[in-house]
Formats: sequence, C-alpha cells, structure tokens
Amino acid sequence: MNQSLPQHTAAGPTLRRAASMSAEVAAYLEREIASRGLTPGDKLPTERDLAEQLSVSRATVRTALQELESKHLVERTRGRGTIVAEPPAPVSELYARLAGAGQAQQDVAELRGSLEPLVAELAAARSSAADLIQLQDALAAASEHLSPEEALRLDVQFHTLLAQAGRNQLMATVLTLTSSWTSEVRLRSHATAEGRRCSIEGHRRILAAVLARDATGAGIAMRDHLADVAVLIRDHQP
Repeated sequence: MNQSLPQHTAAGPTLRRAASMSAEVAAYLEREIASRGLTPGDKLPTERDLAEQLSVSRATVRTALQELESKHLVERTRGRGTIVAEPPAPVSELYARLAGAGQAQQDVAELRGSLEPLVAELAAARSSAADLIQLQDALAAASEHLSPEEALRLDVQFHTLLAQAGRNQLMATVLTLTSSWTSEVRLRSHATAEGRRCSIEGHRRILAAVLARDATGAGIAMRDHLADVAVLIRDHQP
C-alpha cells in the first residue's frame, strides 16, 4: 500500500476540515482494497504497519478498520489479523442467480428508476464520513473533458459508492449488476461534452442533498438525474 494518505482536492473543504482522520484512513483503505482487486481471504497489513505507513496512530487505524468491518468489507480475528471478507451468503447467492441472466433494457431502466432514488435517500441518512469523502473524490475526478469511456467509469463509480453508502448490500448488489447490464447503453449519455456536463451536474445535486442529510431531496435529485440521462440516451441512439 502507498506510504501516505492522498491529498484531497475535492469539493467540500468544510467537510474535509471536520472529518476525522479515521474517516480519511477508512476511505483510503477502502479505495486501496478496490483498486488492488483484493479478493476474500487476502490479508491487510497489521495495525502497526498501517499506522507507520500512513503516519497516524494505531487508534486511528483501529477506528478506520471498524468502519470497514461495519460495511462487511473486512473481517478482524485474533491470530489471523485483518482479511478481506466474503460477501454475506444472501448477497453471493443473489449475484450468482442474476449475473448471467439476460435482461431487457426497459426492465433494467425500470429497476434503476425504482431502486436508485431509494438508495440515494438511504445514503443521505446512513452514509459515514468516509463514504462522503469517497463520493466527493469521485465527483471531483469527473470532467467534461474526459473520454466517454473514462466518464462512464467514474459515473458507475459514483453510483456504486452511493449504493454502498446506503448500507443495504442486497440493493448495492442489484445496482452493481445493472451497471454491467447497461454499460453499452449508458455510454451514449457520455458521448458528448454536453452529456458529460449533464451527468456531473446531476451527481453534484445528488451529493449536495446527501451532504445535507436531505433524504427527500436526494431521492428527487436522483429521479431528475435518471430522467436527464434517459433523454441523453434517447437522443444518441445509433
């Protein structure tokens, strides 16, 4: 793992100043787990090693690992240390049953339209400081000047992080699958700079409501965002 915490340049400096160091460490470790493609059973460095690498106290690392444990991302046991966790059985079973299924795009659009506003509402109510840091970072990385493929990747990342922040793993799993089912279609909404700007503005409104703990506003912002994306997709049909 890297030797220091990343320097954040995302929006929301007030939140940055207020967020505890443990939230910064938790967000960093979660990104490391995802970016390195660690699989269940892989072991993380010890608390002492992480504290030395990140120049923080062991208490800070311990609190950050508790955050990851609460999200079922890691398991901490005496004698084994901290390892990447297996997904809960219902989540694994759901993914296995749906992953290979062929899905009509209209059905998927209706599923997203039903679930994603609720996920945004849950994120506004349940997200941790570490979740908010990651959402801000994902939004800050987005730009109208990116390629359509990179813009889509960050789009998917934002929605995935939002689903994880809602603390409902079954919903997060279903929405992860919808991303794989809709990637080709959603790429059309990022085909132009205007489309990429529209996506970023939609995410910005959603995140503003989540930061304000405005569940109703977050749900409305998500519905508006999905409606805007549907128009972009329709206007860029091959």
